[in-house]
Amino acid sequence: MRGFRISYDRWLRDSPLLTKGVTSAVLFGIGDRVAQRIERSESATDNADTDTVDRHGLHRTARMMLWGGVLFAPVGHAWYNFLERAVRGKGAASIVKKIAADQLIFSPPLSLAFFTYAGCSEGKPLRDTMETALAKLPPTLAVNWTVWPLVHVGTFGFVPLQYRILFINVVNIGWSAFLSRMASNDDGQVSSAAKLKEFFLVRRVEDSEEAATA
Repeated sequence: MRGFRISYDRWLRDSPLLTKGVTSAVLFGIGDRVAQRIERSESATDNADTDTVDRHGLHRTARMMLWGGVLFAPVGHAWYNFLERAVRGKGAASIVKKIAADQLIFSPPLSLAFFTYAGCSEGKPLRDTMETALAKLPPTLAVNWTVWPLVHVGTFGFVPLQYRILFINVVNIGWSAFLSRMASNDDGQVSSAAKLKEFFLVRRVEDSEEAATA
């Protein structure tokens, strides 16, 4: 582990954007595979064309990796560096200001951009994509504001600047799975509370059932 950290520090120093882009792509891809695994466990796929399902799943994962590596990583790199310069200090007041700025200034356009990207990358018309993105934005932000402020207490309070994208990407394994499910769900008006319960509790229920039948 120490050897990996030394290597990672060197990569960050020599090629910060490339390093953050690669780690973002990999972890967003993992998040999408987690989402697909949950989706398949919830729906009967016995009669489906397995090859078609697998190809569609791989294409979807590739789109998520492209978003994470090419779009999210450089934008996040620029944003968190700017935020560190704009809001000085390490105290509680500074942490609260950074969290507020991140959630109110950065998260809404980022979420809107994600759903727009997801629709356009699937070949959907831009107008329909924008309408869907706007419909999905409120429930997504409601869940976002439930999860990320708590995460960012750690991000801004304890994690050094150079590791923040990595830390966020680790959390993003779960969050990108949630986003991937939201993007692939045509019902943009589904309640945020239902989505939160559906995604974050479904694995706990399944694990309990498996333990009971073991």
